[in-house]
Amino acid sequence: MTLSRKIAAALDENTRAYNLPCVVTLDDGPDRINLEITSLDSVGVALDALEYVASDRKEWTPEALNAWGEKLSKSVSYLLEPLKVLEVDGGAGLAQLRSASPTVRGDVRGYYEVRLDRQGICRFERYVVDPGGRGRRRTPCHLTREVVERLADDIAAGSS
Repeated sequence: MTLSRKIAAALDENTRAYNLPCVVTLDDGPDRINLEITSLDSVGVALDALEYVASDRKEWTPEALNAWGEKLSKSVSYLLEPLKVLEVDGGAGLAQLRSASPTVRGDVRGYYEVRLDRQGICRFERYVVDPGGRGRRRTPCHLTREVVERLADDIAAGSS
């Protein structure tokens, strides 16, 4: 069973059985997905974060992180804003992707952020920046169930 099918089954189960917010963890061989769910219905999911862990490598090189980021920026083209590789910090063992063009609603800008680290962890989140220089804050990602399933499969495929 693929990660997307496991996610579909878990979300169906979660709609009926679990109290929100909650974390749903799914394993598929060396791959693990943690969905930090804040809201869920038959159509969509609100996630604080989606975390993917590829445990089949000990440590990722900066080149491998950059390649993973580039694959994600090309394959994950169905989000509100396309992703682009912003930075690869070889010393820290991190790569960061962000929305190429943040969405502006009124005075608030929203964007996706993806962090990849040398342990094979990908963390997908959404942030908003309020006017007035008060910094950024994490906000839920509102995605359809199908987009969550596809995103998980694309992240896993990019790590191989």
